[in-house]
Amino acid sequence: MPSNSSRSLDRIIRTLRSLMRSTGLPRPDRVFISTVTGSVQVEFDSGTAPDRLAALLLWVTRLDGVTLTWSLHADHTLIVTATARNAAGLMFGLTTLAAVSDFDGTPGPGDSVVLAGTFRLVPSVAESVTFEEVARLVHLGRAVAARRRVAGATAA
Repeated sequence: MPSNSSRSLDRIIRTLRSLMRSTGLPRPDRVFISTVTGSVQVEFDSGTAPDRLAALLLWVTRLDGVTLTWSLHADHTLIVTATARNAAGLMFGLTTLAAVSDFDGTPGPGDSVVLAGTFRLVPSVAESVTFEEVARLVHLGRAVAARRRVAGATAA
């Protein structure tokens, strides 16, 4: 007879697969499942920084009780995280990382960094953000990438 933890794992995997298939969500690069807490941690590592952020945002549109935060590591890595739950109550943690250079990050006052001329982040300070702010960063990041492609094509 299967143990409670293997039943729990089966239930979590079925719930995760069902969510991804029924909504067409992008496939994450890593999934960590905890049967102890009944939670799923999803990470996005592939593609451009704006595409990874967009994948995270697509996931949160299908979940409830969403909390979004971003923070800046001392090495100038942007970390965007979301916590949420699905209708069945399964808890999700979603994470992606990006270099501030992907968003034309420039030094701001003190140790802060300004992303795409719009958002100022201070190292080691997690800030609550809205869906719209992250979506705007996706848009600005895609504009930065397009400018770089044009500049690269012109230089070649």
